[in-house]
Amino acid sequence: MTDLVTEPTRTDSADSTSEPHVQWVAPQPKKRSAKKLWLGIGIPTVAVVAVGALAFVGTTFIAPGTTVFGAEVGVQRVSGAQQSIAAHIAEMPITVSVDDTTETFSGADLGLTVDAEQSAQQALDAAPLWQIGTWGSGDVDADLTVDAAAIRESLVSAFPDSYTDPVNASIAYVDGAYAVTPAEAGRGIDIDALADEIGSQLAAEQGVQAIASGATPLAAAASAISVDAIVTEQDAPFTTAEAEDAATKLNAAVGGVSFTLDGDVVDEVPAETAAEWLDVTVSDAGELDIAAKTSSIRAYVDELPSKVGQEPVDSDVVVDAAGVVSKVLTEGQDGYRVTSTDGADVQIAEQLTSLASGAEIALEGEKVAHETTERLRSSVVMKSEGRAYFYESVNGGEKQLVNSFPMAIGKPGYDTQVGDFTVYGQLTIQHMGDCDAQGNYVPDPDTSFDYCTANVPHPTYFNGDQGFHGTYWHNNFGPGARMSHGCVNLTESAAAWVYSFLQIGSPVSVRA
Repeated sequence: MTDLVTEPTRTDSADSTSEPHVQWVAPQPKKRSAKKLWLGIGIPTVAVVAVGALAFVGTTFIAPGTTVFGAEVGVQRVSGAQQSIAAHIAEMPITVSVDDTTETFSGADLGLTVDAEQSAQQALDAAPLWQIGTWGSGDVDADLTVDAAAIRESLVSAFPDSYTDPVNASIAYVDGAYAVTPAEAGRGIDIDALADEIGSQLAAEQGVQAIASGATPLAAAASAISVDAIVTEQDAPFTTAEAEDAATKLNAAVGGVSFTLDGDVVDEVPAETAAEWLDVTVSDAGELDIAAKTSSIRAYVDELPSKVGQEPVDSDVVVDAAGVVSKVLTEGQDGYRVTSTDGADVQIAEQLTSLASGAEIALEGEKVAHETTERLRSSVVMKSEGRAYFYESVNGGEKQLVNSFPMAIGKPGYDTQVGDFTVYGQLTIQHMGDCDAQGNYVPDPDTSFDYCTANVPHPTYFNGDQGFHGTYWHNNFGPGARMSHGCVNLTESAAAWVYSFLQIGSPVSVRA
């Protein structure tokens, strides 16, 4: 078998200041000297072992000249490399300057950490000793972690004049709505930029550079990191925009709280009351906390059965001949019986704290429908009797006489017409005839009126310009009384009663 000697040779150039480097030459045949491994400037000599042994050792040791963030891990197992990496990062001297003030920290002071075990394993995977081509390859990629709280604490202590604490935005319920007090920015050192620069300089700590300097990598002192810090404006952890967004959701949440029973909304909670059920706070770290006052919610819910529970109220309405409601005498109201409110307080607390809008809580119970009384009212005018009769039929039953009044009808030439009619209009007061706005007679050639009667009370029209109305200018009522221009004259009190009793659509029958 041919003996091989792998020997590094140094290539000199005219530039004596150029950085030393390692160059590997091809194996030379027919040499009978013992196997050696020359590792160049600054690399410790390793005794050459049998090929099988080298292969075994090479799988558990990291190639020389391998670094992690400048920490030399060559010719070490993973466990040893792990310790080297952790110690290197923790002890790394880092000089930070702000304006004319300079302070030196260790990596541990600034909260610098790295997953040393993972990084050591990555170094072995990327550069195992048996792969000669990976020797002197320098830094292996690794992730540096910076503890923001630790680095800020150290920097605030060292450079107090560079810091002004920001003020978080706040939220409060004022004048019927949640309102925002804007955040105030502070100032301080840009930690992200500082960490990026530290990481960049650590990554530049190549093992080959330490080797070229003539130092022994395992004993080489860590190079100092020097960073010029930047003081920038610091946003508050809880910003104005975040507060405004939260206030919008809070207003929607407290403004839509209601309770239903059998599909009907039976209680709507005022926004002011719902807002009193919440505590809204912001921590120094900018965390928004919305907590429900469950005892207050429970007290409100406990009163719902008595507040919501009620017997039905039957409706009473006047209808026309077609059954269409023309007047509501009594508004109907369904009745409700609440049988349980269990869990309602928990449900509403969860919906409010989750900022769900339209919090509708269904109560257990039943609805009792109300009944309706329909009244069809009508009138019969008996000209021969000089009397007007008024009837009412309830829920389609037989009509019953309710009232009657003596009357005066149209004089000759102005007859009150016979027929079946329907009330189509009602007024509380009106000028009749040719009148101006003040009730004065003003002849109009386009009409047949030769009179003006001002302020006629309570006309109820059923046939053109003929209808019931009150009369203050005469007192002649009863059989044979013919005093009008076709209308049915009543006393003022009777006309007021008719105005209230009959409605639009009420039938009126005029008989001879």
